[in-house]
Amino acid sequence: MEYRPITPEEYEPYINVLSHTFAWDPKPEELEVERKRFEFERSIAAFDDGDLIGTGANYTFRMNVPGGRRIDVGGVTMIGVLPSHRRQGVLTRMMSELLDDSRRREEPVSILWASESSIYGRFGFGNTTRHADRVVEKAHAVLRSEITAPGTVRLIDKEEALRALPQVYERAVARYPGWIERTPNEWEVSLADLESWRSGYSSNRFALYEEDGVPRGYARYRVKEEWKDEIPQNTLDANSVVGVDDVAAMGLWRFLFGIDLVKTIRARHRPLRDPLEHMLTDPRRLSFKVVEGIWARLLDVPVALEARRYAIDGALTIGVTGPDDVAGVYRLEGGPEGAMCTKVDGEPELTMHVATLGMRYLGDHDFTSLAGAGLVEGSQDALRRADLMFGWHEPAWCVTGF
Repeated sequence: MEYRPITPEEYEPYINVLSHTFAWDPKPEELEVERKRFEFERSIAAFDDGDLIGTGANYTFRMNVPGGRRIDVGGVTMIGVLPSHRRQGVLTRMMSELLDDSRRREEPVSILWASESSIYGRFGFGNTTRHADRVVEKAHAVLRSEITAPGTVRLIDKEEALRALPQVYERAVARYPGWIERTPNEWEVSLADLESWRSGYSSNRFALYEEDGVPRGYARYRVKEEWKDEIPQNTLDANSVVGVDDVAAMGLWRFLFGIDLVKTIRARHRPLRDPLEHMLTDPRRLSFKVVEGIWARLLDVPVALEARRYAIDGALTIGVTGPDDVAGVYRLEGGPEGAMCTKVDGEPELTMHVATLGMRYLGDHDFTSLAGAGLVEGSQDALRRADLMFGWHEPAWCVTGF
């Protein structure tokens, strides 16, 4: 086997491997869109006697962590191995190459979206953000009467969306641990509107919420047309509703809930702690399905833990198990103003695998529940102290797929 980055000429056979992995027949326009953000120098491919049989890549990102700081992260993506070469160590070798690539670039954390939740724990990744997909019938999508927003909403085209949406996103990104900065290329890919991606829905619609002419929120949505016995049964899919504050989000939901000829409204990729459910007069009507978001692998434990802020001042000694590059005992002293973390000798107060520390890194989950599942060892006092420190007032959430 040979492992190396691909050349631009090898892009199509590289994608062909992914087509076998994900049962996907790529179209030329899809290849063109995905290529806009592809970093050839950060790709990895496995070759068996010259034939390309395995794929992987890193994307260069900056991710928000608790406290509003942003750190460099490598985004693992496009992982695939031909069915003919499974169980031969190809994935393990490619993942090792990608993590080494992040270490060389001094990225303290590696992240990914997992196609299956059983795959990446063995490489030290833990599910660090979750989101909720929600559904409500329009007949029950009624906001409480006292909910108001002073701004206005107008529809815009894609050209204006490419200018206005990044302004809103950049202001909102600091709110939520897990949000990723988007480059112009990322925005082009995110707002691409290929027919093959619509699944029977309309093209993208863009709604911009403004106060005194200043953009403060946006919604991107699609509508699927359906009639039954001459009665509209349309479904509105709100796949992105973003506000710089909750007032802007309220204004957008009021607009979306008022669109005519709609029977069902789907709110996708919402944070687990979401004011939306409390805005409704009948919140029971809003269904709730929790879905995994990004997974995190800490590559440099002291740098990663020092990068974020902590809800209260405190100190904790954490034993980390797992691969040799991170295994050890670490002393963390942190609070709202900053943190210090060093590797030490001695007995830890809490012990966990690096994947479990990754789960808690952005503030989601809690150590007490993880201990109940056998993933953390330590006293009740240490668990309570750790949960108070690692918790955060804004939910961990990521809306950027890769």
